[in-house]
Amino acid sequence: MPIRRRTRTRETTLALSVVHALGALPAAAPTEARVADDLRDRPIPLLLHAPTALDYHQVPIRLESHQAHERLVDVCSLGLSSSSYYARSDGLNAPYYRPFPAALSRVYCRQGVARRLVKANDLVRKYGVEILVLDGFRPIALQRELWEHFIEQAKQTLCHPTEEQCTRYAGQFCSDPRGYREDDWRTWPTHNTGGAVDVTLRALGTREPLYMGGVFDDASEVSFSDYYERTAGPANSASFKEARSNRRLLYWAMSAAGFVNYPYEWWHYDFGTQMAVTNRGGKGTACYGRAALPK
Repeated sequence: MPIRRRTRTRETTLALSVVHALGALPAAAPTEARVADDLRDRPIPLLLHAPTALDYHQVPIRLESHQAHERLVDVCSLGLSSSSYYARSDGLNAPYYRPFPAALSRVYCRQGVARRLVKANDLVRKYGVEILVLDGFRPIALQRELWEHFIEQAKQTLCHPTEEQCTRYAGQFCSDPRGYREDDWRTWPTHNTGGAVDVTLRALGTREPLYMGGVFDDASEVSFSDYYERTAGPANSASFKEARSNRRLLYWAMSAAGFVNYPYEWWHYDFGTQMAVTNRGGKGTACYGRAALPK
């Protein structure tokens, strides 16, 4: 079984996630500048027993649809900000602290996804922040490198794990690429479709990432989108309140733009993918299949 949430009382583990890999993180906006119908005041829904990245592959894809043939675009071409997290070579991309050989230097996604990112970005700008895209379309070679990372982490974290236990551990934070076949839509990782994006928020003025209460790709419960909703934080903790507010802002802005959050990762959002259908209740079809960069 995948890792499940556990209801906790007062937490002291927040200090482990205070420093985001991208630096010291400012507030979304001054406290006196709350806006009408403030998204930061709206709790993220609590989701129990959510499906993992191992569970979406049976959702059919409309491969004949117009959307299925959308090309990949560089998100920067639409005025969005990006920083290819897996390509970073400055040693500051925790929990990896290194670049991945197969990582792309630019961030790409489907045209329709990029347009929705622009909509989400327009929504958050009145809070003095913008969307920062960390990852989008992912080549299979990179997906395999990431899978091996999480499998190795499972071996180091779990006590004498079986192969199945390692797979379930890794599958909560990464799609399994081992059975990938170009001609079988049941084997396509969600990031390989160009319909999945990993995003965070950063301040417009300083361009510094906001404090989200956890490191990107941290394979722990602190990464669950609702972690700060179901956890009783330290009394009067500014860190706790800031993380909760910023996650809420990201969640509701992305949701308003049509994206579906993967509840085990506060940064991961899908549109038009098998995972999006699965995390929206499992009914319907996807429109994005595997993608490829233009030659």
